[in-house]
Amino acid sequence: FINYDIVSKNKNKRIKRKETKMKKISKKDIITYLITFLLTCIVFLPLLTGHYASDSYNIYNLGYHDYAIRYSLNDGRIFMSILGLIADKINISINLFIFITLFCALLISNIAVIKLSKIIKKYKQPTNIFQEIIVMIISYITIFNFMYLENMYFVECIVMAASILLFLTSADILVEKNSKYLIKSLTLASLGVMFYQGTVGMFFTLVCLFTILKNKNNIKQMIIDLLKSGIIAAIAILIDLLTIKICGNILGMYQDRYGSISNIFNNINFLFYVLPDIMQTACHLFPKNALYIFLGILTIIVVIYQTKNITKEDNTIIYYLAILFVAIASSLVINFTTLSSYDTGRLKDSLGAMIGIVFCLLYVKTNLLDNKTKLSKITILTLLVFSIINIVNYENLMLVHKEVNKLEKKEVQELDEYISQYEENTGIKIDKVMKVPVRGDSNKAYFKSIKNKSTYARNALRLYWSADGIINFYTQRNLENIRITNEQYEDYLQNEDKQRGYMCIGDTLYINVYIT
Repeated sequence: FINYDIVSKNKNKRIKRKETKMKKISKKDIITYLITFLLTCIVFLPLLTGHYASDSYNIYNLGYHDYAIRYSLNDGRIFMSILGLIADKINISINLFIFITLFCALLISNIAVIKLSKIIKKYKQPTNIFQEIIVMIISYITIFNFMYLENMYFVECIVMAASILLFLTSADILVEKNSKYLIKSLTLASLGVMFYQGTVGMFFTLVCLFTILKNKNNIKQMIIDLLKSGIIAAIAILIDLLTIKICGNILGMYQDRYGSISNIFNNINFLFYVLPDIMQTACHLFPKNALYIFLGILTIIVVIYQTKNITKEDNTIIYYLAILFVAIASSLVINFTTLSSYDTGRLKDSLGAMIGIVFCLLYVKTNLLDNKTKLSKITILTLLVFSIINIVNYENLMLVHKEVNKLEKKEVQELDEYISQYEENTGIKIDKVMKVPVRGDSNKAYFKSIKNKSTYARNALRLYWSADGIINFYTQRNLENIRITNEQYEDYLQNEDKQRGYMCIGDTLYINVYIT
């Protein structure tokens, strides 16, 4: 009877746990998710209907297998490597692969939106439908921030989205401190880094936000949580480094994405020197100076609010400044050891999410989003204006990218005609391509008719890693990529066609590519 009683109690506990989990995912959550996902698909229609990133041409040129090994696996992105090997095995088209990875990234990203909204509600429950909508808007612009748009450009968008969701969950677990929270948080953070290292800055920023929301004026606990997040992230990165090292030894390859610790002080000095420009231009993924303008408006709102609520219990302005500091610092941390891609949006998610995270703070810790005072109405208006600009900016950049794809195809067709004419006149078949790196004029990596200078606007024909790929993609010539020697480089400079930026010499096409 005792054994039966114990078994019965354990069974009841399991049933209760299952019921609790079911309650966490309500019918309302499912409906909300479907609505946000549908709206997201409408927003991302320009990309879902077909597009090519510069890396897409590289994947096509190398093949899924070689790209998965030489790039994804060697960079420690094990899960992206597995996806590439699966794509190679089932032999799907590059167009379908791009669509599947983007569609899945949008699915995962919207899960992150719902997850964040539930975390916010945990600290302050909405009292009406208006506040429910406000929470969803805040959650949406935090995940789908202006820097996050660059993530959706690449086929790696699926692992980037997964890493954000993992860091979000890991941060929540770390701050909540339930059973075995350190092991769970470390496991998820390690997976997040292995999915994609560049988004790790979001982990620190989210921990900062959640610990402020949970620990009312317990500064000591907030600092402890941030220190724990640093230790967890460091261990996660070490695990990823070990993975990269093992993969490198097996494959006989060497990667330099993480750089060297010896460069850290010089890199930090450089990063803080270029930080004002990064914030002003937002990596060309948001209108110039817009980030400064919105930060200025929010700062004024917080200062006015704080002057009206000067109490020992209300430290809104301190928390506000702490979030700004951590978000900005977190956006730079991945580049402390290497300056590779330091000015790209995919490494600056925490900077892009900063406005949304500030609104999370204001919703939970103040009454500034309750729509009851003039100041709260201004705050809500600021949120709505920012959200609209964010979405309009998304559409604009995606449409710019579609135009760039058309211009790329046209330029390659002109190049193909040039090669055909050369072959007809000389009787020599072009079967090789040699990319000539040209420094000091990065604007030539963009089309003159395109004003934007973001990743979305780059001309793949003028980028070192994709020039041969896009030529082979549109011409089907299968040109062999060969490295240029110093002697060949000097010979080319003497005969260079500066107007075209490419020319044929012997059986080789020489083409200028630019460092961006």
